[in-house]
Amino acid sequence: MKRLALFLLLILVSFGFTAPKKVSVTVTNPLSTNRINETVEIAISDISKILKCDDYKSFVVFDEAGREIPSQVLFMGKKSPVKLIFQATVEGKSKAMYEIRNGKPSAYPPKTYGRLVPERFDDYSWENDRIAFRVYATALIVKDGPSNGIDVWVKRTEKLVVDKWVKDYKAGISSYHNDSGEGCDCYKVGRTLGAGAMAPFVNDSLWLGSNFESYQTLDNGPVRTSFSVVYPPFNVNGKMVTETRTFSLDAGSQLSAVTEEYSGYDAPMEVATGIVKRKEGRITAKSSEKGYASYCLEEGEGGITYLGVVATSPVVKIIEKNDHVLLTTNYNPGDKLLYYAGAGWSKWGFENEGKWNQYLDDFSARIQHPLVVKIK
Repeated sequence: MKRLALFLLLILVSFGFTAPKKVSVTVTNPLSTNRINETVEIAISDISKILKCDDYKSFVVFDEAGREIPSQVLFMGKKSPVKLIFQATVEGKSKAMYEIRNGKPSAYPPKTYGRLVPERFDDYSWENDRIAFRVYATALIVKDGPSNGIDVWVKRTEKLVVDKWVKDYKAGISSYHNDSGEGCDCYKVGRTLGAGAMAPFVNDSLWLGSNFESYQTLDNGPVRTSFSVVYPPFNVNGKMVTETRTFSLDAGSQLSAVTEEYSGYDAPMEVATGIVKRKEGRITAKSSEKGYASYCLEEGEGGITYLGVVATSPVVKIIEKNDHVLLTTNYNPGDKLLYYAGAGWSKWGFENEGKWNQYLDDFSARIQHPLVVKIK
């Protein structure tokens, strides 16, 4: 009997009926433009099913040349892993092949990072190898008043700088408001949407909330950092509304993904993502069809800050109102509304407005024509 079992096992092995040793991933680019280091997401359950392995810590990604590339398991705030992500490069109208195998992943240098900054009024700051942002907590209200806009720190280094800049600022060594060679915080938010926050736009008016009161870090590098913040109830046309924002930022991107959820308003409403207007600034491009607006601001340290918002849902209108450039869309109760907001700097990668506008145009095209991912 034992000999028969062994014989059957040898037959199965010889005909290739062993558990698969890899997951083949085909990434197809439907656009004619090249896609460089764009994040790909694959469900952990799909990978485990093919590899016959539930140990997500042993998943390693390789490119077509057999080189290991950085990957990250996403938990998205849950106890169990949800997705595996990595960044793919695919030429226009082409395909690229990747493999996921069992093994021991290398220690990848982080290119994204975020944390609560209790030493600075409980701000939440996040960054990647291109740009940095922050939003404000209730602790700051006593000093500066309410503000639920998005702040941006322009960079000209691939280094992660949040911890260093805050530490040096607190120690009196240097101020992150001045460019010491790595970039600076030269953007002013105040009681505005800042660099692309969202707010209800009801009865032709913008309804601003206050600072966030709680947070949760969801994932933190090396490829993506993400977190959510909850804002206290605020008045929207006579109704008290609660807002939750979830931010995520991938390596290499100038724009953060922002997912908005509102509760307490039981009817459809118009919402607006906006960029505050300044006397030193102007609109450089806008397109309702492509779903983006671009703004440039000559402010601080001799550079120009380029700002942009990109929608993923149909745009109702792009207007200038309440000292903002506003891109509006419709929100239905229970929705999770995704859009993107971010910035670039003339001192690093965006020497003129044409380059920034092209970046937003390409970003919009990638949203409308996502990479097609198939596994087997």
